[in-house]
Amino acid sequence: MKNIVITNTWLWPVRNDWYYQMFSRFVGGKIGRFFIQKRNLFARDILKATFGDKKKLTKDIHNHFLMPLHDPEERKGNWVFPKQIIGASDWLETLWNNLDVLKSKNILIAWGLKDIAFREKELDRWIEAFPEAKVVRFSDAGHFVAEEKPDELIPEIMKLVSIS
Repeated sequence: MKNIVITNTWLWPVRNDWYYQMFSRFVGGKIGRFFIQKRNLFARDILKATFGDKKKLTKDIHNHFLMPLHDPEERKGNWVFPKQIIGASDWLETLWNNLDVLKSKNILIAWGLKDIAFREKELDRWIEAFPEAKVVRFSDAGHFVAEEKPDELIPEIMKLVSIS
């Protein structure tokens, strides 16, 4: 592996960040679990909020996210994952502490600036970790950069591949 593309995510523990603490406790807790099981809260509502341009989440595309979660029994990952944002802090700390293994890679950071989950604060931490990375900011995209900006993202990935 020579190349890495990072889009709207993190790789460090956030146990001391109130923003993630609140989300993890609420959505990963009893109330979140109830609404995920009964209403499909994560795929139906939270997903919509993460799109920078809501028009990009057409009914057909949204149905692709909803379809595999039709039955409440299939939604367990939607409440376990948020719980693990804090619950996996030790594991995330181990990953972050071993970041040096990625320093020799060609890195593209493609960031949707309208993401409600991962903000510029997280982007800045990636840039600090990888100062040589190519950074592309999408002012009108949210969490799903590949879904919202494929025509802009693909050429950036192709450039990354061509330098390796």
